[in-house]
Amino acid sequence: MPKPIPTESPKNKTIEISNLNFFYGKTQSLTNVSLDIHEKQVTAFIGPSGCGKSTLLRTLNRMYDLYPGQRAEGSIMYRGRNILDPQQDVNMLRAKVGMVFQKPTPFPMSVYDNIAFGVRLYENLSKGEMDERVEWALKKAALWGEVKDKLTKSGLSLSGGQQQRLCIARGVAVKPDVLLLD
Repeated sequence: MPKPIPTESPKNKTIEISNLNFFYGKTQSLTNVSLDIHEKQVTAFIGPSGCGKSTLLRTLNRMYDLYPGQRAEGSIMYRGRNILDPQQDVNMLRAKVGMVFQKPTPFPMSVYDNIAFGVRLYENLSKGEMDERVEWALKKAALWGEVKDKLTKSGLSLSGGQQQRLCIARGVAVKPDVLLLD
């Protein structure tokens, strides 16, 4: 993949990918990918279906660990640490490098609990603080106005577009350093 052209002066590198190779079993899907991703900058991967965009995103928070036979080789440095290191705490990594999938995947729980779920894993907020965080996240995802009176309804009852924004709100609620959008 070619390196992105900076639109302004270079910023600090958040992620440095070097010679990344990815395999589904014996099939290699990424070959020697090297790329720097800078903080406070949007980076987009553009290409035809099946070229490895989603695979590359999934390596950045090690989502592939959930599937047997998939592996990454090379180096992905996040804030100075190689996230491919077997000692990497992937749960903490995923709190810092969140992901919203192409297909909306709301949890089978209320709108409120969809947002609060991840926050509860990493922070101990009071009820008032959690209410504020849920509202903040829903506003960030442009969903608050549509669901503020439906917080106790199932996230699965929302329309497709609302479900996608609910998943975005869930992703931003934990205040990740990086948010991957597939």
